[in-house]
Amino acid sequence: MNRRFDDLSCHETLDKLQIRIRAHRQFADFDVSDWIAEFVGRKPRNGILDLGCGDGNHLGIYLKHAGATGRVVGLDREASLIDEARQRFDAPNLDLRVASMDDPLPFADASFDLCLSNFAIYNAKEPRFTILELKRVLRPGGEIVLIGSTGNNARELFEFHRRLTGEPADELIIARSDRIRREIAPILAEVFGTACEEILNSRLRFPNPAEFVAYYQATLFHEPTQAADRQRMLALVPPELTVSKEMVAATAIR
Repeated sequence: MNRRFDDLSCHETLDKLQIRIRAHRQFADFDVSDWIAEFVGRKPRNGILDLGCGDGNHLGIYLKHAGATGRVVGLDREASLIDEARQRFDAPNLDLRVASMDDPLPFADASFDLCLSNFAIYNAKEPRFTILELKRVLRPGGEIVLIGSTGNNARELFEFHRRLTGEPADELIIARSDRIRREIAPILAEVFGTACEEILNSRLRFPNPAEFVAYYQATLFHEPTQAADRQRMLALVPPELTVSKEMVAATAIR
C-alpha cells in the first residue's frame, strides 16, 4: 500500500448497508450475532452501550443479558435507523439516541460495563478520540468490543472488480477494509494497556448470480456512475457464487 490517507472515515448510504445486512442474514454460514451473544453472556451485564447500533440488529441480545434491572443504550448518527430501532423494540430500560461517535459521548464517566461497536468503529474520523471516550464511559473492569473486517475480507470481490473494470480495487478501499487491524487495534492496545484479537470467518453462498451482483453493488467497490452493463456483470460472476468474509473482534478491559 503506497498511498497515505489522512481520512479513512466513511459515510455510506443506508440502502447499501441494508442490502449487505440482508445477505449476511440469509446466505452466511456464520452469524456474528452468535459470537456476540456468547461474549455478552460470559458474565453479568448491567450497563451496555451499542455504538453505531443501526436499526438495532443486536439490541435484543443486549436486552436479554442486561435483564430487567440493566440498562441498554443504542447510539447511531442516522435518525432514520434509530427510528427503526424504536419500532422494533419497546423496553423501559432501552435508551436510543441520535449522536455521532466523532463527538463527545453524551454519558457520564463510568456509565457502562460493556461497550460494543459492530462494523461501525471504522467509520470514526478520529478513532483515538472515540476509543478514549469509550474508555471514559466504561466502569473499572468493563469491557470493550470492536468488530470489523480485515484486509483478507471479501477477496472474491477484489477479483470480480478487476475482471469487471480492468482495474484493481482502489487503495482507499483496501485501507478501509483493514482499518481495525492496522490502525484501530493498536490504538486500543495503547489506550487500555493491552488488547486481544480474535479472527472470525464466514462464507456467503449466494443462490444465484443476481444476488452476488446485488451484494457487489452494495459495497464500496461499486460506484453509482460505474458504466458496466448488468448482463456483463452477471456473466462474470464466479461459478462458486461465494464471498469469504474475514472479521476481527478486538477486545480490551478497562
